[in-house]
Parts: sequence; C-alpha cells; structure tokens
Amino acid sequence: MKNQIIKSIAILGLFFMLAMTTVNAQTSSRVEVTIPFDFSAGKATLKAGVYSIKRTSGNMLAIRSADGKTTALVNAPLTIGARDSKAGERVVFNQYGDRYFLSQVWMNVDTGRQLMTTGAETKVAREYKLASNNTPPKRVDVAMHSR
Repeated sequence: MKNQIIKSIAILGLFFMLAMTTVNAQTSSRVEVTIPFDFSAGKATLKAGVYSIKRTSGNMLAIRSADGKTTALVNAPLTIGARDSKAGERVVFNQYGDRYFLSQVWMNVDTGRQLMTTGAETKVAREYKLASNNTPPKRVDVAMHSR
C-alpha cells in the first residue's frame, strides 16, 4: 500500500513537471524592432518607431510602441516555415510605393506567423499594380532582437 502511494505521488510529480515544461514552451517571448517608416498592421496604422511584439493568445500578436501609447492587436492565423535559417528574427512588410503593410512576423528563426491581407492592402495593391505596369510589391525585412 505504501509503495503504491509513493508510485502515485511520483507519477503525479512527473505529470506536473511535464505540464510546467509545456506551459513554459508555449510562453511567448517578446521581441523589439525599430521600424523606420509608417506602416499598417491589420486595421491599425502605426508611425515609424520602436515597437515590441508579443504573441498573446492563439493567433493574436500585440504590437506596442516603446512609449506604450499605441497598441495594435493583429490576427496572424498562418504558421509558416523558414527557407533561410540565416534570416533570423524579423518582420516582413509588403511595400506598394510609399505604403507598407505588415505581412509576416518571425519571432524565431524556424517559424513565423503570416497575417491575412486586409481590404485596405488589397485595394492599395490593385492600384499599385495598375500604376506600376504590373510590378510586384517589394518585400522589406526589418531585423528584430529579443528582449
């Protein structure tokens, strides 16, 4: 009986440790990035500056200005894999002329999160395509660093 109680406690302890490891692995890191241009993230328009990005729950990312005055929540439902392991942590923008739209957030080297294209970006992309003779948008990468 005593051995059975000890085994039960040991098994419960093991499960508790595994649960804590899983929770710790899911805890999102916070990264910081200096963006040198105004940009759109989801439905929000943000000014050039220093931002921290943190994965909140599920597919949501919180983008907060360094002064804490501006916060945008964006849905990034798609997980994407890296082709270039040397690219590092970064944010990726689609550039249409002088307009920038946040497209991807890479909080680690291996996997990133893809944002859905908004109606505003679709409209700008259509206008850009007509004005620029079908020239595709530029992809602009901005490196991040962990905090």
